[in-house]
Amino acid sequence: MMMTYTFDLSDTSDYRKFLAVKSLPRFSFVGRTAHFPAEYAAEIGLNTKRKRIAKYSPASFLFDYQAAITRMAIERGKFAVFADCGLGKALIALEFAKHVAAAIAEGRCVLIVTPLMVIPQMLAEAVKFYGNDYPLIDHVHAKDLNRWLASGTGKIGITNYDALTDDIEPGRLAGMILDESSMLKSAYGKWAQTCIRLGKGLDWKLCLTGTPAPNDRIEYANHAVFLDQYPTVNAFLARFFVNRGQTDNRWELKPHALGPFYRALSHWSIFLTNPATYGWKDNCENIPPIHVHIHDVPLTEQQKTLALEGTGSMFVQGVSGGITKRTKLAQLAKGNHKGQSVDTAKPAFIRDLVNCWPDESTIIWCLYNDEQDRIAREFPGAANIDGDTPHDRRLELIEDFKAGRRKVLISKGKILGFGLNLQIATRQVFSGLQDSYETYYQCVKRSNRYGSTRPLNVHIPVTDIERPMIQTVLDKAKRVQQDTEQQEAIFKESRSAS
Repeated sequence: MMMTYTFDLSDTSDYRKFLAVKSLPRFSFVGRTAHFPAEYAAEIGLNTKRKRIAKYSPASFLFDYQAAITRMAIERGKFAVFADCGLGKALIALEFAKHVAAAIAEGRCVLIVTPLMVIPQMLAEAVKFYGNDYPLIDHVHAKDLNRWLASGTGKIGITNYDALTDDIEPGRLAGMILDESSMLKSAYGKWAQTCIRLGKGLDWKLCLTGTPAPNDRIEYANHAVFLDQYPTVNAFLARFFVNRGQTDNRWELKPHALGPFYRALSHWSIFLTNPATYGWKDNCENIPPIHVHIHDVPLTEQQKTLALEGTGSMFVQGVSGGITKRTKLAQLAKGNHKGQSVDTAKPAFIRDLVNCWPDESTIIWCLYNDEQDRIAREFPGAANIDGDTPHDRRLELIEDFKAGRRKVLISKGKILGFGLNLQIATRQVFSGLQDSYETYYQCVKRSNRYGSTRPLNVHIPVTDIERPMIQTVLDKAKRVQQDTEQQEAIFKESRSAS
């Protein structure tokens, strides 16, 4: 709900209110009249009657920070939780959904949206922690979503992002919860635009995702728009960033804007990597370490010849051509050149590597279809999940892997890299790793999470033509821990000052 306030230019106290309005994350002026969300009225010294919110009673099994963050989200109504993997975002989502379902009018509903493979995990969490003390959650398949929103009877539904097509209408929707909301990252992607459209006018909205990389602050933009903090992505960017016009790192944070940026975010979100930073109990034991092993894989003579023909050099650090050239080299390293199969030593190398630890469970991450097919042929008994694997078969293979009936799981980051708990794996092998730190981080965190009891060994077999691309990701990973600690500290200070 928006409020308006017209300033008296002769009143000195109104000048202070004017400065306070200017510091809000969202406001506009028409002449002497300011327009801003009603939730900020108290911050500029106005008294207003707030919509009465039913008292939140947290479940007894929640950690203190989970209960506190859920209460924060309920009080705000529209909130984002940027929390590290394994800190219990699913429980926060379930608590929020349960409270909202009880607060909304009869006939209205709350929709949880999550990656397809995470739905069974979320439903299992509800049963595990709440037993019968939780409202029925309807698993709404894509073909049934419009009907459920229009005439369903369930209070809480859960569906996957692929169900959010252009023809979906909000119907009886009263609240939306976006799990793994980094899916909004693409500024003008189909999911982001559909979520924003469906969420317009809703009083209850919650986003939950892992902490964005410190140098990826633009990821917050679509979250801000979905949560009604800014009218458009460009409005958010223009407030804090300068457009340099280059292809890479086009938007840069304005000088001296770091503090205001986090103060603005602190009104509608929380950034969490360590609960103790905010004074909560550190209920989670330390996560076991990650050990990264780089393995040199020789190029075959055919690969050397093709690399020389394509780049003029075996040292590709300065090769021009951008992502297209890097993709071609990455595919060549894995045995594919212009759609044709070429000799490669990598699949056999990975087979021999994994055979060194037969009693441990391993995830092998691939980038390309041909690459995954080759790897799968080296592990005939593995749980191999690609884009064509039927959903029921995916669930069966994942359960086999979690139960230890299959020791090797082969897939891609875009298929299984987000949301799943795969802590049984104490080894991960990246057959392919290119450019994206986020994908690397998310894949690693499937196995290295709060609650893990053994170190995770990450193995990266690499040829000479891949090394510069992989080194970029690993160099960024080295900086992230220090940067995220600094980011969380700034965010804490911003919340305290706001």
